[in-house]
Amino acid sequence: MATYSNPQYSAANYQTNRPRYRETLVDTILAYHKRDNPGAETNVAVDVATGTGIFARQLPAHFAKVMATDISGTMLESARASSASQAIEYVESAAEDLSFLGDSSVDVMTVATGAHWFDTERFAAEARRVLRPTGTLAIFGYTGFGHFVDYPQCDKIIKEFGLGDDRLGRFWDRGREVLVNGYREYHAIFTRDAWTHVTRNIYPNTIEGESAANVPAVVGSGPVVMDFQ
Repeated sequence: MATYSNPQYSAANYQTNRPRYRETLVDTILAYHKRDNPGAETNVAVDVATGTGIFARQLPAHFAKVMATDISGTMLESARASSASQAIEYVESAAEDLSFLGDSSVDVMTVATGAHWFDTERFAAEARRVLRPTGTLAIFGYTGFGHFVDYPQCDKIIKEFGLGDDRLGRFWDRGREVLVNGYREYHAIFTRDAWTHVTRNIYPNTIEGESAANVPAVVGSGPVVMDFQ
C-alpha cells in the first residue's frame, strides 16, 4: 500500500493498466442489497479506496449521490480528470476514518480490490457506523495469480513462485495474504459482530484451505467481479 499512496506513484499508468470490472457487477450488488430488505434505498453510495475511480464511475447510474475516497491525493487527481467522474464527489480520506460521513448515512459502500490494505477491525467498525441499518457493504477483489483454465498445474507453479515464503511471497505486504485468502478475515469479523446476511462468494474455486479455515463460501457458477479468462 505504501507504493500506491506514494505521491510519485504513476496514477496514469494505474488508470491505464488496471483491470476493469464487469458492467453487471453493480446489478449483482443491488440485487443483494434489495433482497429481503424492504427498506433498502439507493440514495447514497460510497466507494472506499477508489484509486483512480475505476469502479466508482459505474455507480452514478444507480444512485442519487456517489462519493469516493482514497488515501492518495495523486490517485484522486487522476480520478477527477475523467469526464465520467463529474457526478462523483471525491474525498481524500483513510478507509478507517470516514469522519466526513454521518452515522447511518450511507446506503451502499463498496471496496473494489482494496480492503486487504486496511486495518480490518477499524474499517469494519467505521463501515458499520456510517451504513444505514438497511445498508450494504460489498467487498470484492481478484487475486491476479494463476487461473489457467485448461492447465491447472500452471496455477500451482505461479502461486508457489509468486506467493511462496521461500520465493517472492516474503516481499509482499501482509495485505496481499488477506486478498489471496478471499477476505476471510472480514467474514470472521462480520460473523462475530452479528452483521446480517453475511455472504461470501468465490469464483473460481482456487482458494486453498477453505474447509480447513472453517469459513463458508459459495462457489459461483460464473464470473461476477470481472470476466474470467
